[in-house]
Amino acid sequence: MKVSMEKRDLSSLTTLVYRAASSKNTIPVLSGLLIEADPTQGLTMTATDMEIGIKASTSSLEIIEPGIVLVNAHYFADFIKLLPDGPVTLELNQDKNKLNVYYGRSAGSINTYRDYEYPDLPLKKMQQRLSLPQKILKEALRKTSFAAAATHFRQVFTGVLFDILSGNMLKVIASDTHRLACYTCNLTGPEIETFKFIIPTRTVNELLRILDDNDELIDIAFSDNNVIFSKDNFFLHSRLIEGQYPNYEQVIPTTFTTSLKIDTGVLADTLERVRTMPTDDKLKIQYARFDIGEDEIKVNAFSEMMGEIEEVLEGIKLSGESDIKIAFNTNYFLDVIKIVAGESEQTDIQLSGALGPALIKNPQKENYLYVLVPLRTTN
Repeated sequence: MKVSMEKRDLSSLTTLVYRAASSKNTIPVLSGLLIEADPTQGLTMTATDMEIGIKASTSSLEIIEPGIVLVNAHYFADFIKLLPDGPVTLELNQDKNKLNVYYGRSAGSINTYRDYEYPDLPLKKMQQRLSLPQKILKEALRKTSFAAAATHFRQVFTGVLFDILSGNMLKVIASDTHRLACYTCNLTGPEIETFKFIIPTRTVNELLRILDDNDELIDIAFSDNNVIFSKDNFFLHSRLIEGQYPNYEQVIPTTFTTSLKIDTGVLADTLERVRTMPTDDKLKIQYARFDIGEDEIKVNAFSEMMGEIEEVLEGIKLSGESDIKIAFNTNYFLDVIKIVAGESEQTDIQLSGALGPALIKNPQKENYLYVLVPLRTTN
């Protein structure tokens, strides 16, 4: 194999793919990046750790001699990224099992793996089930995935649920049982059979890196317990999370005793300042207490070690019961307020007492909601 291409094109393709390779040394071949040069396909790179796989290609190169080579993905990506701008030539020396990299008057060589041991991604077995605009999928994932659990004994809570309902309605859900984010949209095209699937947050993170803010479609296909997201010359393969996702509709409150409308920017700034107060040994969660009156809210954060912050939010609009004292995880509250802040000057917050879950929404967008469970504190 021998190819020549610009460093920026080589680095862009490598950066897109290499993160799917394993960073562990248990199975060396899975830490590899498969590079294939073909006159009809161009340069194709593949990386997988069997849980997630990425395949992408480019035609922006000169193929001097077709071929295939497998190198360590993370080392190759780090090395290529640091090369100077200009043409780069990759040439396989089969006798020495090395991939030579030429750039300007300089050169390097990288040891290769046995490429025949590399697993194929199950792309040909996939059955396409739906397509949706990239900007819709990107917005749905951006507004929900942060609510998933980093770790949980029920693995379904470490992923994002796609629930396709009758009438081509799609709901994207994430929850760690302390909060829940829900994004709803309507899919166009022929009627889609109702079904559900859960993708890991790692897959979400890779999708968010490649999705564009446009109406071009991304296709979603399935095979057994695998899903493939594809667009242009890019394929992202992922294992699905198995298990039954709980009935999320039961978690979303429908009756409330108090409704608030608050200036989003003021609330965001207050939560940012409150978040500077460190946690104490007793309760290792940053939280803020809200004392809700008829026309103002007192926000308090206390640290026995560091001090106290108390702020007053004025000009709120309240209907229903007042004189409510309630506490929330500061970071969980701020996560959703940051999202609303980019879209609306006002935030709607609906409460059902001091211990019931709060419903937080952007009053200008009905397709997104956030449920936040209050904390029980001794203070």
